[in-house]
Amino acid sequence: MTGTLEEQPVGEAMSTDVLAVTETESALLTWELMRQGGYHHVPVLSDEGGFVGVLDAETLAAAWDSGGPDRMRKPVGALLGHRSPTHVRPQDSVATAARAMLAAETDVVPVLDDDGRLSGLFTARDLIALAAGARRPARAGHVTTPALYRIEPVLPGRHPEGSTIPPS
Repeated sequence: MTGTLEEQPVGEAMSTDVLAVTETESALLTWELMRQGGYHHVPVLSDEGGFVGVLDAETLAAAWDSGGPDRMRKPVGALLGHRSPTHVRPQDSVATAARAMLAAETDVVPVLDDDGRLSGLFTARDLIALAAGARRPARAGHVTTPALYRIEPVLPGRHPEGSTIPPS
């Protein structure tokens, strides 16, 4: 750990255990991944892997459609808005990241490398942990996406093609 908060690089303090989704992923699946993994923020990437924005649990909850879960299959990219996301670089100071959060009126700022790829997230929780002298342990240590296979929740009344469910 380096010097004061004014000097410490955000790359040393950011959360690196980050689960990201693509902008075409459904809001329903994104909510389920966040809930199951205990994530409050989920970065959204383009299909090519470029950073698009960050969704939080409050935004997803506010977008929940009372028409039922089947209507929440809309892509998460539609929930981001058109504002260019504020970001910092790993070598920027923690203080710079904190000022970026204040300016954007948010509790998270994405950390992008020099090529614009997501390195991690710096959250208000990370800042509090630093101020308290406690570093939160990373669970995975890198940005992951559920890309090896597509998980799709099975909703009541909808069954995958060809499956049969015995009567109760």
